[in-house]
Amino acid sequence: MQLTELLFQKVKDLAGQGQLALKPGYVAVVSRAPSLRSVILAPVCPDPDDLKRLADGQGGATRVGVGLLSGAGSPYRLLRELGGSRQLLRYDPDGKKFDPVTEDQLEIDSFLRVECGMPAADAYTSFFVLEANELPSLRGKPAAGAGEPQVDAQRVKALNEELEMTRKFEGIQDRLYKVSERLHELGHLSSRLQQAQDAVAAVEGERKRMPWSAAEIKELSARASRAKEDLRKRDDALADIARKRQRAEEAETPASQPFLRNPWFFGGVLAGAGLDAFAFVLKKPFIALFGLIPYLAAAIAVLRFIEVDEADKQAGAFAQELLQREAAVKKTYDAEQAPLKSALKAARLNSPADLLNALREQESVQQRHEAAVKQLEAVKQDPDIVRVAAEIPLLQKEKASLEEQVQSTGFSRPVAEIEIDLKQAMGIATPRSGAAVPEGEIPRQLVVRGAELLNVAVDELWAQVSPRLNAYLAALTDRRVVSGKLEEKDLQLSAADGRTGAYTTLPPPLRDLVYAALRLALLERVGGHKRLPVVVDDAFGALEGPKRALIAKMLKGISSQTQVIHRMAEEPPAGTADLVLST
Repeated sequence: MQLTELLFQKVKDLAGQGQLALKPGYVAVVSRAPSLRSVILAPVCPDPDDLKRLADGQGGATRVGVGLLSGAGSPYRLLRELGGSRQLLRYDPDGKKFDPVTEDQLEIDSFLRVECGMPAADAYTSFFVLEANELPSLRGKPAAGAGEPQVDAQRVKALNEELEMTRKFEGIQDRLYKVSERLHELGHLSSRLQQAQDAVAAVEGERKRMPWSAAEIKELSARASRAKEDLRKRDDALADIARKRQRAEEAETPASQPFLRNPWFFGGVLAGAGLDAFAFVLKKPFIALFGLIPYLAAAIAVLRFIEVDEADKQAGAFAQELLQREAAVKKTYDAEQAPLKSALKAARLNSPADLLNALREQESVQQRHEAAVKQLEAVKQDPDIVRVAAEIPLLQKEKASLEEQVQSTGFSRPVAEIEIDLKQAMGIATPRSGAAVPEGEIPRQLVVRGAELLNVAVDELWAQVSPRLNAYLAALTDRRVVSGKLEEKDLQLSAADGRTGAYTTLPPPLRDLVYAALRLALLERVGGHKRLPVVVDDAFGALEGPKRALIAKMLKGISSQTQVIHRMAEEPPAGTADLVLST
């Protein structure tokens, strides 16, 4: 959180009304008005005594306010009319004005706690605010001479009842905030699930237009890619068969005549038979040998018939083989192209090229489908996803009930304010500087407060702070004190020559410097983490000039991590502050 401006009207010690523009870093406000600290804190940390501290007594409403940047960097204004309530406004960049957000005090406290990282008001004022009587030598002087405390029993009873009811109400508000956060988380998770389901459904709708599996897409893409090559191969095979058929037809011989019709066959048979008969009649067997010659002519006629007939049969078989091969080529091509033609028909496309483009798109759809399914499964793995449907109605019902309780209760005062009133009614002083704590325990109390703000162990914070504390001690005390060791009841300090002593045994001027070193070292560590404005109310005005100048430089160093607003009676050394204001 960072303060950007300070607004005031009719405030004691401050003339009329005014507006101080603040900035990040070290802001020095040169003013002798002790009310300035209350002007800064009254809107952020209301106190019942603010009206008494700030009203100028001349009539009219006393108003104070601060401009601030939330943790997210959004500009707001927090206004307060003393005797009344606070109002939170947010800057509208379009209309270039501040629009009201809420006047509910608990909502404002919740905003400061959640959006700005503010701790409880008493925790903030006791650590980040340095009072004018902060130094040990000045602490407790305003309370000197106080009489015995007076207890207002009736007011104490009423404030105790109010405190109990307010704490209960704050518990309801905290629960309402947690329920709202949980509803937001579950709503976001439900939205993610719905988006993932919608993405899967949308891709599945695209897949239905071409319902092919990944394996089918791969096979069809391969077929479509080689469709032209397959057609060329088929045409080449058919052309080769046609060429072979043509050559066979060109080489075809005249058809063979039956040997029974061949005159050489019958002539040879008759001539041979005649010679055999003549040899038989003449009883000359050797004449029959000459009959073999005509028989040879008949045999030649038969053999020539067989040769021609066999050639005809081979030509016919070859022609039949060519027909079968042609049919087989066509059948094989048609069988291979059948899935492709079926896909073209299903997709209502005319060419394999168009189908290939469609398959590529379908493959992209398939990949997107796989990615969408994977995303859906990833969302479903969230352990809270199974509780969304059952938990959201219950939380919505609980939220409605809590909101009704909040509206019906109507509390507006923060717990810290009631506790301050209660302590006053009981006659218990509430100095922010911790004067009620034994002097020796103050250093440890400061470290404990810092550890609580950082949510770390006291020893861990001390180990982190010690190097810077030693540097501050050596610089502020001129090496009269160079280191410190935190103990349960006191702070043990060491000098450069090895001597040691307790914090409470130091003379007041030196104790002031040791206290200042410890305070600044803790502010540097905690302020750098919490990023909350540090308000210094002329806490070091009682120190010597060189020490004040050195502390101003130390505050300048702290301001590199968080904003520091320092009221002082005199201007700081030139070049020390990032901004110097006067009131």
